[in-house]
Order: sequence, then structure tokens, then C-alpha cells
Amino acid sequence: MSNSLLKDIPQVQTFPEAKNQISNTFTFDHRLWPLLGSHLFIDIYNSLFPLITPLIIAKYHLSLTFIGFLSALVNFSGSFMQPVYGYLSDRFKSASLVLYAPFCIALACFGIALMSNLYLLILSLILLGTGFSLYHPQATSTVGLLSKNCKFNRSSFISLFVASGSLGSSISPFFILLFISANPASLKNLVWACIPALIAYVFLYTTYYSSDKDLSLKKVKNKNIGFKQLITIFSQKDLVLLSSIVALRSVSILTLIAFISQLITHSWHESLKLAGFATLLLNAGSFFGGLSGGFISHKISPKLVLAFSLTVSAPCLFAFLIYKSILFLALGTFFSAWSNSVCVSMSQNIVPNKVQGFASSLTMGFAWGAGAMIIPFVGIMADATSLNEALKYFLPIPLLLAGFLCLLLKDNN
Repeated sequence: MSNSLLKDIPQVQTFPEAKNQISNTFTFDHRLWPLLGSHLFIDIYNSLFPLITPLIIAKYHLSLTFIGFLSALVNFSGSFMQPVYGYLSDRFKSASLVLYAPFCIALACFGIALMSNLYLLILSLILLGTGFSLYHPQATSTVGLLSKNCKFNRSSFISLFVASGSLGSSISPFFILLFISANPASLKNLVWACIPALIAYVFLYTTYYSSDKDLSLKKVKNKNIGFKQLITIFSQKDLVLLSSIVALRSVSILTLIAFISQLITHSWHESLKLAGFATLLLNAGSFFGGLSGGFISHKISPKLVLAFSLTVSAPCLFAFLIYKSILFLALGTFFSAWSNSVCVSMSQNIVPNKVQGFASSLTMGFAWGAGAMIIPFVGIMADATSLNEALKYFLPIPLLLAGFLCLLLKDNN
């Protein structure tokens, strides 16, 4: 047979070649695994404040308005400061900021456990939020960076990262309830809750100080991006829309997280254990929804995935309040969480690689903080009417508005 004919015959891969191709497709960068683990152990503290709110109210005789203020304070320190830390991590490529996150959270546990007055409690809650704010921008941008070593798309990797945090949030109620009871004095046991934060530090150290460092993770000053350039980049229409969508969604979800324990224990007159179980379902829905969203958007238009998830979640959460069924709570948070990884991956695809941390901080941080500023007004309305009545407005309506804004986005994979 001539050589020309041989060229036209498809070459059959040998078993080792096929095996290597499959391996290259599905193998993750080894630094991704401890990063996923750190997200789990950092977000295990997400339910800390919501679950202790009934105990804080009983100890200090606080109103729902003041609880709304404290919740907004946690989200402000944990969200509004993210763009600052995201910009610094992009400009200096330093791992030092993210490594402080577990220590801030550990100190917050000590402060809450040993608090002797309300001022110390407020300081501890600020530290808790600061830990979240230090962690998420750089960790999220690192996940996007490491995704280049695998043939999966960026949104799939972001989905895994978001899902690992949601898994930590799902475990959170069980973990926190190990230390507290209906007695406010049980808050002292939270001093032992710092252990997962210390484990997270070990995981982060493994990722950022591995033996074969990537040059893009080293402490190298980035001289190419200035503040004026950032303003130009982040004034793009789609990025503004994505940030607005996340802000509206966060109004609903953060309000739900802030008042879920108070709603069940005081408005519905159920036990703290049921409140913990409801928080578990809330976070479990977020876990499975966050895991699903990125993979679904890889097959379907991300814009349609966003619009569907937010629009469907609104009636589910409304039904949760009307029928007092935690099944609708799980469904609402499941569909709503589809948008998490999709919004982050879309924002990272819009901007240059050198500002990935700042882009992540906008959609995971600043926009969430903007939404959290509405929570005190929910508390004011709840004090004037009832908590159940206030939530009927502040849970579904922002989600419907966010779903409408999704239709104005361009398709962006």
C-alpha cells in the first residue's frame, strides 16, 4: 500500500496514548484539592451568626432591627472590603492576605465565646466577616488560574469551588450545634470552634507554598494595571449587570440566612433544632445548586440558566413562607444557587486575566455587601408588622427583578 493511501487512513491510538489523553482531560492541578478543602472549612462558619442570633437576643434583649444591623455589619466586613483585597492580590500576587483569613475567623470564635459586652461581640463579628473577605477573592481567582491545566471549562471548576464552600455551609449547622444549646451561657463553648479554621490554614499553606510554585502565584508586582484602568474595565455593561444581579439575589438570600433561626423559633414557635435542620436544608440546596449551575451552563446558554434559576426560585421561597414547608426552602435555595458559579465565571471571562481577583470580588463580594445593606430595613419592617410578613416581600421580589436583568446580558461562556 502506498504512503499516500496510508495518510488517508485514520490512525488508531495505542492504549497508552488514549490513557494519557483521558488523564490530561480529567486530571486536576494538585494544588486545587487543598484549595477546595480550605473553602469547605472556611465556609463552615457561614451559619455561625444566624444560629446564635436567638441566644444573642436573649442575652442582650436586642430587637430584630438591631439583629438586622449586626447581620449587615458581618456582610459589610465580609463583602464590601473584598474588592480592596482582590485588587491588592492582583497587583502584588501575594499569598499573605489569604493566609490571614483563618486566623481572623479563629479570633472571632474566641471573641464570641468569651465576650463580656456587646462591643466585644461587634468586634468579633467584624473579624468574622474580615476572614471571609480576605479569603474569597484570591482563592477564587486561583481556581480560575488552575483551571487552565485541565480541559474542563472555567465555570465547571468554579462550580466545584462553590460547591465545596456550600458543602461546608451544609455541615455548618451540625458543627455549630455541637457547641451551643438553648442556654445563652453555651456560647462559651464556641472557643473550640476555631479548629476548622486552623485546618483551613494548613490547606492554604499547601496550595500557595507547594514545592513547584507557579510564577503567577509569586509575590510579583503588577505594574500594568492602575486604578483608572480598573474603572474602565469594570464599567462594562455586562459586568455592571452581573453585579446588579448578584446584589438583588443577595438581598433575598442574605435576608433569609439572617432571619431563618428567628423565623422558626419565634415566629413559628418551633425548636432551635428545627431551625438548625432548616439551615442545613438551606445550605444543602445551595451546595447541590452551586454544583449544578456551572455544568448546566456549559451545555446551555449561561444567560438562560441565570434567568431560569432566579425566576423559579422566587415562587419556591414564597411557598416556603405561606405553607411553612422546608421542602420549598430547599428547592428555592437549590435553584437560586445555580447563579453563583455562573455569575463568577461570566465575570472572569469578561475581564483580562491579570484582574481575575478583582472581578471575583465584585460578583462574590461587593455585590453581596450591597445587597446586605437592605437587611436592617427588613428588621425595621418585621418589628412594625411581623417577620413572616416582611419576608414575603424581601424574598421573592428581588429574585424576580434579578431574573429580568438576566435577559439584558449577552451570552458569554
